[in-house]
Amino acid sequence: MTTSLPTGTAEYEEIHNGVAITGVSYNENEIEQSSQIVADICFDHSGKKNFVSYIASLTDTGFSPAKLVVPNIKDWQIGEGFAEAYITAHFSCVFPWSNNRDLKNPNSSLTGADMVGYHNGQFSFGEVKTSAEQKSPPQVTSKKDDGLNTQLNKLCSDHELRWVLVQYLYHRQKDNIEYKKACEAYLQSKTNFYTFGVLVRSTTPMLDDWKYLKKHLQPHVENKVFLVALYLPVNDGIKKLHMCVLSKKVGS
Repeated sequence: MTTSLPTGTAEYEEIHNGVAITGVSYNENEIEQSSQIVADICFDHSGKKNFVSYIASLTDTGFSPAKLVVPNIKDWQIGEGFAEAYITAHFSCVFPWSNNRDLKNPNSSLTGADMVGYHNGQFSFGEVKTSAEQKSPPQVTSKKDDGLNTQLNKLCSDHELRWVLVQYLYHRQKDNIEYKKACEAYLQSKTNFYTFGVLVRSTTPMLDDWKYLKKHLQPHVENKVFLVALYLPVNDGIKKLHMCVLSKKVGS
């Protein structure tokens, strides 16, 4: 990462049913300041840099770094990158493996939790929804099959789902001390993990954005589920962040 993520402006905070709920807004200047770190996540700049260095160390390959594929990204991917940057910076989480490295087709998308990593010596799992919808709460929180409420309830209640994520991270982090520590904590108790739900919106901040989840979300344990809304400038904030992030893309 080449810069730190701005703190933004706190709009609301609430504890409901053991779940911490936070709303933070960002202005246009803060979006610009955020764009490099979001681009580093969305385009996996560090991973691509390492690959280029490796290729350059080989002789007579005839491979030019200019041939590297840097895919275009969509608004929801920008939202996921911004959410990951925020949770990493302001919750001291670590998400060590870029989703880009699991893509076999640069234009495809992955299933499973959006964020898998560590927090306070335990596993952390996160889901992100990006919405330009102006009503509150947005439909992305309540959609039956893939809404934020459904996804977070599954993370909180479904050990088999979490176990798949633990195995997923094993194949990428098995020699990491942090993975060993988190795995031992989880084996001691299946409630030893953290869950994050993030909304990225371009609307006026409203606590009612969490109205549906406040009624339906069942946390696995108190003080280990966090709901965070990140508010970009009204109407076109998501597009503005998208444009800023694209301007930071390295390689093509």
